[in-house]
Amino acid sequence: MLFADRQIMGQIYSRWAEPLFQHPVYPDSIPVRPHSHLWKAGIFSAVFTVGAFSVAALYDGYLAYDALRVPAGELIRNFYKQTRRIAQDQEVELTPGMKCALSLILANCVVTALWKVPQLQAFMWRYFSNSYASKSLCSPMLLSVFSHSSLIHLGLNMYVLWSFSGVAIDKFLGVPQFIAMYASAGVVASFTSLIHKSSIRSPIRAVGASGAILGLLAYTCSKIPEARLQIVFLPFFDFSAQSAILGVILFDVIGLIAGFRLFDHAAHLGGALFGLAYAHLAEEYYRDMVDDNLKMFVESEKEEERKKKK
Repeated sequence: MLFADRQIMGQIYSRWAEPLFQHPVYPDSIPVRPHSHLWKAGIFSAVFTVGAFSVAALYDGYLAYDALRVPAGELIRNFYKQTRRIAQDQEVELTPGMKCALSLILANCVVTALWKVPQLQAFMWRYFSNSYASKSLCSPMLLSVFSHSSLIHLGLNMYVLWSFSGVAIDKFLGVPQFIAMYASAGVVASFTSLIHKSSIRSPIRAVGASGAILGLLAYTCSKIPEARLQIVFLPFFDFSAQSAILGVILFDVIGLIAGFRLFDHAAHLGGALFGLAYAHLAEEYYRDMVDDNLKMFVESEKEEERKKKK
């Protein structure tokens, strides 16, 4: 009986656990990069983040400027139509947050499906998996955020993305700022993962949107810390949003110290800390950038009017 149990456990280990601790060789595999290559990933993270928020602030500034040009009567009519539609219990259109979330979910589904195409395997491993032992270092830091290892992995991440993105976009961020924050959180999460892989000389590859989603989760929980959350499989157990993000960070710190390999704890920590830092420190600077861009568009319009008068 003991021998049979050992056989069964051996089969389970070979099927599920052993692959997690193996370091397979892929078509684009190279020896683990030297520590000095981290500066490339660091510069990419910084340039991408600054660029993403700069473009988003410019677009948000233009949207604010465009809204100023809409006649007040039209704004009132639009508000009246929306209120009447809700009062009559008619179907309400998807909010911008819902549309953005659905677009992201579709993108993740498409990328995950591409992994099933045999002819694309080499391309996907090189550009859509984050590794410190790959020929491509920087672009996978973003592209791997859209990759998932299985339907369960994809489903769980997309469920959390859908649960928090609508609130974050419609109540706090708006679409441009959300896209910049989500993508930047993913890139920063990939960077922290590479730092960890460099320190332990690991060639293991990582995929998934968890880092970006934890950035979104941390940001949203910072904005509504007293909100009550539930775990999908444990609906009878609820906790505050503040407790949730503290619990997630504690779990990943323990996982990182203990060397657990089931999750990329370094990436999770990087994404969560980015979300917290953005909510508490950086968001006000983004608003200043939007205000400056709005003033730029207004001044540009005034300058054009002065030229026409001349």
